[in-house]
Amino acid sequence: MPKSPRRLGGAEAVVIVVVITVTAALVAVVGMPLPLALQLLAGAGLTAVLVVGLLTGATTRWLRTALSAFLAPAA
Repeated sequence: MPKSPRRLGGAEAVVIVVVITVTAALVAVVGMPLPLALQLLAGAGLTAVLVVGLLTGATTRWLRTALSAFLAPAA
């Protein structure tokens, strides 16, 4: 398994925790169905991949690899 280039920083970890907490609140408090909440979470992840890739000037190959991994069917 390839080694990660760097560990998550504090701000990145906080964003991940907040996203998971908001998704759980949508399901538990608001009553949003779990499949819909997961679709919302997947859409946010896909948007994040595209924005980070475009803002950092990632190569087309990197974006294609990230998107294909993100959109691949679950095993």
